[in-house]
Amino acid sequence: MSKNNIPNHVAIIMDGNGRWAKNKNMPRNFGHEEGLKTLSKITQKVFDAGVKSLTVYAFSSENWNRPKNEIKHLMALFEKAIESNFQYMVDNKIKFNLLGNIKKFPLTLQKKIKNLEEITKKNRVYNFYLAANYGSKEELVFAAETLRNSTSKITEKSFKNVFYNPHLPDVDLLIRTGGETRLSNFLLWQSAYAEIYFTKVLWPDFKAIHLNKALKFFSGKIRKFGKIY
Repeated sequence: MSKNNIPNHVAIIMDGNGRWAKNKNMPRNFGHEEGLKTLSKITQKVFDAGVKSLTVYAFSSENWNRPKNEIKHLMALFEKAIESNFQYMVDNKIKFNLLGNIKKFPLTLQKKIKNLEEITKKNRVYNFYLAANYGSKEELVFAAETLRNSTSKITEKSFKNVFYNPHLPDVDLLIRTGGETRLSNFLLWQSAYAEIYFTKVLWPDFKAIHLNKALKFFSGKIRKFGKIY
């Protein structure tokens, strides 16, 4: 596959952990744990393919409506993920970015997030964005409220500059696992011209071969951005 056909920014909606566990007569939390293992493996494969930015949807602002014990387990998994991938990100010059509002997270998790962001902030080779307590509609409202009293003309650039992370590039390829065909309030602005790849594969079963299929799907697209060729 030509490097010219590799997306700069891949975003993934990691769906299917709970159903994967249910299919095996296991608790949902087991599915989330397996999903974390998959994320660690796929992250490396994504960057190895030449992708420069990866965003994963780990926890939406609507997910607070889930059972309390599941939320507690997910918070613990987030901490585990940061700890287990800390050195990998440092060694491979990956900049870690939290996309969302972390104020509702446990203080210990907030500290680990801020610490990893601080230590990796000068990394320029790759970007990893963790969308947690994130909702695209909330982000758009936040931007509108921020610019409510602005005396300057509001443009696409000035609007994006007050997003949670203004440096987040537009999505080139958005992958959703688990068989659902919706965006679920994820990067609505940034995905305006994304190529969207849906697969029935549940996230814990998502492997390099499935990632390669998604990248091949992208490489076959002629991206016109409204123009005529």
